[in-house]
Amino acid sequence: MTTPRFLFAGVFHWNAGSSHMIAEYARVASAAGCEVGVSSQLSRLDGTVNAHLPLVDDLTWATHLALVFESRQFLSTQQRELCEAVPRRRRIILDPDGHWGPYVTADLDDNAGTDTIESWHKLYADLSDVILQPRLAERLPDGAEFFSYFGMPDIHRLATDLPTPQSLPYELQYVGANWWRWNTMTSLVRAAAAAEPPIERIRVCGRWWTGDPHPDHLTATANEPGWMRDHGVEVAPPVPFGHVVSAMAQAAITPVLARPLLARMELLTPRMFETLASGSIPALWPDLGYLSALYGDDVELFLLNDDPVDTLARMTREPARYRERLAAIQRRVHERFNYHAVLAELMRFTR
Repeated sequence: MTTPRFLFAGVFHWNAGSSHMIAEYARVASAAGCEVGVSSQLSRLDGTVNAHLPLVDDLTWATHLALVFESRQFLSTQQRELCEAVPRRRRIILDPDGHWGPYVTADLDDNAGTDTIESWHKLYADLSDVILQPRLAERLPDGAEFFSYFGMPDIHRLATDLPTPQSLPYELQYVGANWWRWNTMTSLVRAAAAAEPPIERIRVCGRWWTGDPHPDHLTATANEPGWMRDHGVEVAPPVPFGHVVSAMAQAAITPVLARPLLARMELLTPRMFETLASGSIPALWPDLGYLSALYGDDVELFLLNDDPVDTLARMTREPARYRERLAAIQRRVHERFNYHAVLAELMRFTR
C-alpha cells in the first residue's frame, strides 16, 4: 500500500498559526505513517517560513492535497488548474475561518472578508467534496465535517511544575497579534489594574499593539498610540518561530482571546491548545464558554465571565487551585489532540 503523502497549500507566514501546525504535522508524520510537504507551486510564503517547512516543488509527489483557506482566496486561476494534478476525491479543504456555511457577522467583521460568501461556497465546491472545519459538531454547517486541524503541542511544563507567580517574569502576558483584539485586551489590562492586589507585570508580544496598523486591515489592527505604554504594558515583537509555547510559560496567566467572529461561530484556534501546553493559567474571555467541549466542566473556573477583576485576582491569589485543575486538563487534552493523533485523524478522510 502506498504511504499517504499529504501536500499542504495555503498562505504560510512565520508568525501565523497555520505555519506552526504544518511544522508539527511534518515532525510527527513518519510516526503517523505518512509524509507531509508544503507546495511551493500553490502556496504563498513569506520567505522566512520557507526554512521551517518541508517544501515540495512537484505536485505529482502528493497522494492527497490539503488546501488551507484562511482570511483570503489565495489560488490564481492557473493554480486552481494545477490542483487537477491530484484527483478530486483526494483533495481536502481545511476551513479554519468558517467560510463554508451561512454568512456570519460580528460588528464590522464577517466570514466573507473581501470576497462574497457565495464565491467561497463556489470555490470550495469546485475544488473538493471534503470540507473540514474546526467547529464543534453541533454547529457544523451542512456539507462540512469536524476536524480540529489545530493540535496541542507537547506539554512544555505541567502547570503544577511552574515556579510561583512571583518568580515568573510576567504576571499576565498575551502572545499574539492585535487582530480584532484591541478592545478585549485593553479591557483585560484595566481589569488587571483593578484587581486586588493589582496585576502590574504585563506584556503583549506581537504586531499592531502600538504604532501604525496594517495598511490593508485598518479596522482589524486599529490601536491607540501610546495606550499600552501609558498603562504600564510592555510591548514586545512577535516571538520567534517555534517558541510560542515556551514564551507563554514565562507568565502566570495567559489570556485566550479569540477573534470575536470565530468565537461567535464556536471555532477552535491554535491559542486554545498552545496555552494549555505552556502550563500558564488560561484566562478565557467570556465568549469562549463553548470550550467546555475541549476543557471539560472545569472551563467555568477559567472563564472571566461577569467579573474579570475578581477572577484575575483569584488566579493570582490561589494559583495552586487553578494549576491542579489545569494539569488534569493538560493531560486529557494532549492525549486526545496531540499532533500524532490529529494527523491520524486527518488520514481518516483519505480516499
